[in-house]
Amino acid sequence: MRYNARGVGLAGSGEDPLVSVVIPTFNEAEVIEQTIAEVRAVLEREGIEYEILVVDDDSPDGTWRIVKEISERDSHVRLYRRIGARGLSTAILDGIKLARGKYVIVMDADLQHPPRYLPQLIGKALNEGYDVVVASRYARGGGVAGWSRLRLMISKGATLLAKLLVRGARKTSDPMSGFFLVRRDLVLSRVEELRPRGYKVLLEILARIEDARVGEVPYVFEPRRAGRSKLGFKVMLDYVIHVIELSQLAKFAIVGAGGTVVNLAVMYLLLYIAGLGKSVSSIAGIESGLLWNFVFNEMWTFEAGFRKGWLARLAAYHASSAGGFLATFLTMYILSTYMGVNPILGQFMGILVGFIVNYVASSRGVWRIGRERQSS
Repeated sequence: MRYNARGVGLAGSGEDPLVSVVIPTFNEAEVIEQTIAEVRAVLEREGIEYEILVVDDDSPDGTWRIVKEISERDSHVRLYRRIGARGLSTAILDGIKLARGKYVIVMDADLQHPPRYLPQLIGKALNEGYDVVVASRYARGGGVAGWSRLRLMISKGATLLAKLLVRGARKTSDPMSGFFLVRRDLVLSRVEELRPRGYKVLLEILARIEDARVGEVPYVFEPRRAGRSKLGFKVMLDYVIHVIELSQLAKFAIVGAGGTVVNLAVMYLLLYIAGLGKSVSSIAGIESGLLWNFVFNEMWTFEAGFRKGWLARLAAYHASSAGGFLATFLTMYILSTYMGVNPILGQFMGILVGFIVNYVASSRGVWRIGRERQSS
């Protein structure tokens, strides 16, 4: 591969292109030809080896037909028409799988992601060795044009949610960006771990590939030149669900809420229906909740799937939960015996006391040990 003074790959080497620009489309007939033309002009002006791969979800407006015509006269343009499949995230992932470039740049077809920033993304990766380079609206020098206060508030709220709950999202100021570069071989090496949902593939990559080196360049998000925004309630709901799926803390809390119900239900049945003492009922409730939590944390939160070493994880989980177990029981006993609090309410308050301790012990000990054994 040859490079120009900016470190950008030069055309004409006869090898696979340096960069594949993946553009997912659905009903973008009004603007797709202009988008391809602008991308092509920028990359050819810089002498960058490239291909443009349009992944179209069988658009009713005939977007795929326009791209097909362009591809027949321009070898740099390729079309992948998906029939019977729909969804932005899966379209992008399919595009990455089909791409031939060392790097893949993902961008929208509506020119809200201006092609003039493409050389900056490529140069940042080449010159500084980043695996992922994010075009960021919120880095110094970036911004948005034509947004209402409500739209900006929704975007910043979603960004804050991602950073609070998803550790990998903290590597960039804009983990919600739909405009980014990624090293293709890195994604392909971890493709089985990627389960994209909704429209934020970058967030999925940042969460699942935690060892990726992430850089960013500022850009200004521009108004659409044609068509309509696809942002709606379903898209926002999918995003919230996606963040929860990517957040171990959120999943641990949800599992814990279920375990709380199991804990209190078992205690209630033994205390008030079976007539057992509060100490025995409390301990049985706690153990039932622990077993519930272990099963669902094993299957869902930490995705260990009862693979090799699960019995050791079960033992380690009980050991790591000993502090929370004791805190729950003692809180219940003290509140009910010396302060007249109902034992069920005391048990609930004890559960709250032990939640954080149990999460830290589980995430840093139990399932970390399990992952290390699986990888060895």
